[in-house]
Amino acid sequence: MTSSTPKRLLLAIAVVAVVVGAVIAVISASQPLSFGWVAYAPLSGDMFRPGAVQIVAPMTALGLVIAVLGLLAGAFWAGLVVGARSQPRAEGTPPRA
Repeated sequence: MTSSTPKRLLLAIAVVAVVVGAVIAVISASQPLSFGWVAYAPLSGDMFRPGAVQIVAPMTALGLVIAVLGLLAGAFWAGLVVGARSQPRAEGTPPRA
């Protein structure tokens, strides 16, 4: 197994996680969210305004978490690739600026 095989595997996992997470988030966000109240509001005179509160379904949140983890894995892969590009210096040469 060469050293590039784990990097390719990491990139593939990152891409799949981003795509799957985005698909889960989009599909679950497009479905209507239903919820119900189990008690009445206190007698404070306040009204519930649905435009002021953003309600996110648990599956949408899960999809976004999977997509973010995929993005983090992709950033880790990019760091590995960029860090592996540096060549060792020859003896007696000054470091590059």
